[in-house]
Amino acid sequence: MDDVRGILGKVTAQKLPLDLLFDGGGPGCAGRLLGIRRLGDTEGLAFEVTSGDVPQGVAVVRVRVVVERALYEFAVPVVRQAEDIFPVFVTRSPSEIHTVERRTHPRVTPSPTTRLRAAMTMTGPWIQVELYNISQGGAAFSSSDIGMLTVGHTVPRLELTLDDGNPILTSGTVRNVFMIRYPREIGPVYGIQWGRLSAEEQSRLTAYIAAKRS
Repeated sequence: MDDVRGILGKVTAQKLPLDLLFDGGGPGCAGRLLGIRRLGDTEGLAFEVTSGDVPQGVAVVRVRVVVERALYEFAVPVVRQAEDIFPVFVTRSPSEIHTVERRTHPRVTPSPTTRLRAAMTMTGPWIQVELYNISQGGAAFSSSDIGMLTVGHTVPRLELTLDDGNPILTSGTVRNVFMIRYPREIGPVYGIQWGRLSAEEQSRLTAYIAAKRS
């Protein structure tokens, strides 16, 4: 269990994007934490949904957020659901926030010749995606042709082509869903963890990232 108030304070102050999953089902929505709200004698939270289809009559919302390279998760009961410019949910405050994943790999911005494409089945067509960052552990990308993915979703085939033009073939698992808001709003963006990579592929990826950071 992690420091609840400290984590929520950073999420609010830094306006960090959230992945919201309602009543244990999908697809997920992107959102943000508006802040703390009073609920009678206790404190609650207000969440705004910024993209995605929101179900009606929601009882529980599961929240995932990346804070300082760690992925956190908590679930809270919904008290009220309202419509503003975007849907807003007022919930109880979490009693516990758990660390899902600590991200130890540095991320770099890919060069113009680095590209990624994905296939949603083992025999389906390739889909070009927009690649935003890359690390030894995974990458972040978006595509209007892929549809809505949720945390835990498997991408059966990924092809990453580095500057040497030699593709790396693997799979991926969605670990985070978020929005990019500057310089233009983009979303959903999927943070994926690489599947199996050979020692040679890991070495090429390590050298690429090191060169980008130098």
